Amino acid sequence: MQLSDAFWQVFAMTGHVGAYLLYRLYAADDNPTEDEHVLDEAEEDPMSFVAGGNP
Repeated sequence: MQLSDAFWQVFAMTGHVGAYLLYRLYAADDNPTEDEHVLDEAEEDPMSFVAGGNP
């Protein structure tokens, strides 16, 4: 099981937005595309989404 799949399951069970954002982050890492945006400094720490950290 990939990490993105695990976060998707957490989101599906709980509806937690942080889990969805982490799913999107890791799913993008698993399937990079030419259109993928470059992560800025605030997005480099995926735990900031979960912990509600300020960028």
